[in-house]
Amino acid sequence: MSWRTPGRRRSLRLFREGAGATPAHVAFPSAALPHPDGWFCVGYGHEVAAGEVITRRSTGEDVVLARGASGRLRALRPHCPHLGAHLGVLGTVSGDDIVCGFHRFVFSLDGPCRRTAYGGPAPRATLDTLPVRETGGLILVWRARDGSPPTWEPPAISTSGWQTPRGTMYEVAGHPQQITENVVDFGHLEHLHGATLAAAPDVSFDGRECGGRFRVVQRLSRMGQISAQYTFRVYGLGLTVIECALSDHVATRFFALPNPVEPWRVQFRFAATAKVAPSGRLPRMWSKPASTVAARLVRDAFHLIHAHGGAMDLPVWHYQKYRETPRLAPGDGPIGRYRKWAEQFYSTPPATTTGDCHAVCDVHQRQGHSGQH
Repeated sequence: MSWRTPGRRRSLRLFREGAGATPAHVAFPSAALPHPDGWFCVGYGHEVAAGEVITRRSTGEDVVLARGASGRLRALRPHCPHLGAHLGVLGTVSGDDIVCGFHRFVFSLDGPCRRTAYGGPAPRATLDTLPVRETGGLILVWRARDGSPPTWEPPAISTSGWQTPRGTMYEVAGHPQQITENVVDFGHLEHLHGATLAAAPDVSFDGRECGGRFRVVQRLSRMGQISAQYTFRVYGLGLTVIECALSDHVATRFFALPNPVEPWRVQFRFAATAKVAPSGRLPRMWSKPASTVAARLVRDAFHLIHAHGGAMDLPVWHYQKYRETPRLAPGDGPIGRYRKWAEQFYSTPPATTTGDCHAVCDVHQRQGHSGQH
């Protein structure tokens, strides 16, 4: 049987214009899942230079990012405790302080008010800070529905030798759990993306992490048939890291980063990076400076190929209804196990019934499909 997969242009057109279809956040105004707890990407480290202030959004609230002269990055709730001015609108950084543009009150980036423009003692006022981490070139902010502090840490992802991530962002109707589920939905790889699994995928669930590996064979225009093995790690519902070694000296990595901005509305960032290690066995042109140029070219090509594939998922997510009790079939992938694992990332468990989902999954395992579920 032949399958016709949509191209990137058609996928983007369907995503942006639809085909008379109603986006999911309009069709289903009551979100099927609440915002989850966890670390969510609101940008990249290179987007906030020392002395800069930018504003991003996550879980229904603006987040102000400011980097002091020392290089420290801080995430702040947006409004000044004095009279409520938005620090991301007229706020400026001075040293390792942030200055509110309304009355020129000066706050340490760690929170406390240092001084006012009036002179005299500073008021007992403190900025509301948010936990923030930089890893792998990403800026991750902790969000929890009940305001609780982090219960786990994101991974330390090395940037040594890796190129600055190149990213693309789309705002789409959907939810981080639904989007991250894609990584274990192996059935859609062939029927949407035209990539055939070369072997049964290996998937495990361990604490806050889900990981595994899979190999695909795919025919790409101008490149012919290619085979690639991917290793993935999922950390919570906001950070997926997928790596593919193209050779002993060329490594690639990309990130899938859903950030919930409103109920059933997500900013989805896709970013790619690459590393090329100099070697005496490589041509002289691939010395360290040249290997940097080569890594940049590999990163850009990797980003183009996988951003093309990732765009095909956008119209699915944008119009997709979340099925609390999906009727799974052999070949889907371990979606039931994934959803059970995802339940831990909610301060208050979602009001969903997943028992049928797990039951179907268990039936498939008893039928001999445990490699896929």
